[in-house]
Amino acid sequence: MVCMIPVTTRSAHDHAVRYPREIAAAVTLRAACAALVEPGPGHGPRAASAAVVTACSALATRLAVVRFLADPGSPSPRSVRPLDPFTEPTPAGLLGTGPRPVAPRVRTAGDRCTDAWRTWRADGAAGDAVRGAAGALSVAAWAAWALGSVARAETRARYALDLRSDDPLAGLVLRSVLAGARPAWERR
Repeated sequence: MVCMIPVTTRSAHDHAVRYPREIAAAVTLRAACAALVEPGPGHGPRAASAAVVTACSALATRLAVVRFLADPGSPSPRSVRPLDPFTEPTPAGLLGTGPRPVAPRVRTAGDRCTDAWRTWRADGAAGDAVRGAAGALSVAAWAAWALGSVARAETRARYALDLRSDDPLAGLVLRSVLAGARPAWERR
């Protein structure tokens, strides 16, 4: 009698190992959000930049950052969780709909995302950090677009796309700028 045992290339327990970038992004999401909006340098510019670049390496966490920044209620960074694209709608703020976000908060976050990219660039890191640096810059591009600064949004989006030509958030911001689309709260 021959016993047939099914062979699999992956066992169920190592599912998470397949997605280390997403795990790292989810783990650092709250620290990154705190670094983007809380006063002061936090744990130092390098630590804050590392948290931002790591959290921005996955699209679900970037969308969570956008949702967090666009919330006019200014929620606590400790309440942020990654977006589940299969069960949750696209954040309204991503498309510029819904209530107007708190402008100084969005501006500060955009500048800090840009600073994280600059720190990454100065350190010369490579590998997966490229994805995170492009992600941080794409969030910075969204922040500029959300505030009506189309020239700054375009510049940041183009730099992000120079790093990763397939970055979806940077591509969305750039297409919005080139199409003349503005957030609904800017047209009111």
